[in-house]
Amino acid sequence: MIERRSLARRIVVAFVLMALVVAGLFSLTVVMSISYTEENYASSSMSKRLDDILGSLDRGLPFHLEPDTELYVRGPDGQPPLPAWLARVKPGFQEAYRDGDEHHVVAREEGGTLYVLVQDQEEFERREDVLYVVIAIAFVLSLLAAWGLGLLMARRVIAPVVRLSEQVQHRGQLLTAAPPLADGYAPDEVGRLAAAFDATLGELRQALGRERIFTSDVSHELRTPLMVIASTCDVLLAQGPSDPKQEKQIRRIQASCAEMQELVETFMRLARTPDGTRDETETTLAQLAGEQVDRLQPEAAGRGLELTLVSEGDDAGHYPAPLLRAVISNLLRNAIHYTDRGFVRLVLRQGGFSVCDSGAGIPPEKRESVFQPFVRGDATRGDGLGLGLSLVQRICQRQGWHIRLSENPSGGCEFRVDFSAS
Repeated sequence: MIERRSLARRIVVAFVLMALVVAGLFSLTVVMSISYTEENYASSSMSKRLDDILGSLDRGLPFHLEPDTELYVRGPDGQPPLPAWLARVKPGFQEAYRDGDEHHVVAREEGGTLYVLVQDQEEFERREDVLYVVIAIAFVLSLLAAWGLGLLMARRVIAPVVRLSEQVQHRGQLLTAAPPLADGYAPDEVGRLAAAFDATLGELRQALGRERIFTSDVSHELRTPLMVIASTCDVLLAQGPSDPKQEKQIRRIQASCAEMQELVETFMRLARTPDGTRDETETTLAQLAGEQVDRLQPEAAGRGLELTLVSEGDDAGHYPAPLLRAVISNLLRNAIHYTDRGFVRLVLRQGGFSVCDSGAGIPPEKRESVFQPFVRGDATRGDGLGLGLSLVQRICQRQGWHIRLSENPSGGCEFRVDFSAS
């Protein structure tokens, strides 16, 4: 699984890792160089010092030893014996320890006599420890410097990307008058990305514009024939049809025409931008809910269902009548359509409402897909196109409402609409 980290954090981590590798290798090289130099310098200087001492002995001249230097001589007969901590000394340069302290030793055998020059390394070791501390501090400081430099570079490098991200997410970029993004960036990788966003947003604006114009034109063109049908029904009803069946059919046509007029009005409002003209016709939830329940009562009774209106709290808000009517009507029709027996219940409460039914329900894995266009719960029922719930979701998104589908505790489904998304 890919670990999710911000781009800025990855840049900082990269800087610190690079400093860790470079500073670590450099520090290791310095330590190894110090050790190598120490050994070679001590071997060379002590061998030269022993040469001078032996030369002075051959000429019978006195010689001087430093305070941290000692000379041991063992004759051919093994006398006097060397100290126990030098018992294993062999000719050449080597290290020996006395009481835990390190000493450098150079031994040379001439004429059966063994000369051992010993130099105490306490002062040198102290200076070496100080040098190691300095190296460790420099290593830590290099990591801190890399971390700070990484933060600085990350902010400078990520700043254009963050600004571009905020601009792309802003809803104003979908407006036709939105300025191009690429004009505010250098012609580098971020600039090319901004230009790609400009091209994509341009295509999206054109698609949204075509959809808005198409929806508006279709809705506008449908108004005239619907008005003709409605007026014709009014004339026929005014003439008083002699056949009750004929009157029933005319009233059915009139009701369907009214529904289509409401749907056309809903499409007209959806075609407008969210910050467009405010809907003039507003109503309360209780008033519109009672109207819809009364209108759909005959359809529910015809299917043997009990359609009821339940109030669990008063909502004093006012909402766009055509849009709220479309939401409630589509949810109630959907529940009636997919419920074989039992009940359909419209439950009102403070800040929203629910449509509950006693149908077969919808599996959890399919609950999100029912809000997609052209998706139907059961393809064997009726000839619908599966646009009702999609229209409901579009209206809710436009108005800032929240809709979700869950399982009704008493069986079936519950479509819950909250007027506040929180």
